Amino acid sequence: MANVQDAKKRILQHFESKGWEIPDVASALGISEQYLRRILNKPEEHLKQITDIISYYKIR
Repeated sequence: MANVQDAKKRILQHFESKGWEIPDVASALGISEQYLRRILNKPEEHLKQITDIISYYKIR
């Protein structure tokens, strides 16, 4: 579970470093802002989506 929280933290840091807001990212991914927030609020329930976001944006 700690790894999932770490992944969430890295994703949010990546977005912040690029100056991207949640609505912008959701639009770029083609999903609703509400769904992206749901994924980020409960990453342990959305492992595939978290993995997809990490690979799409090549977050290390």
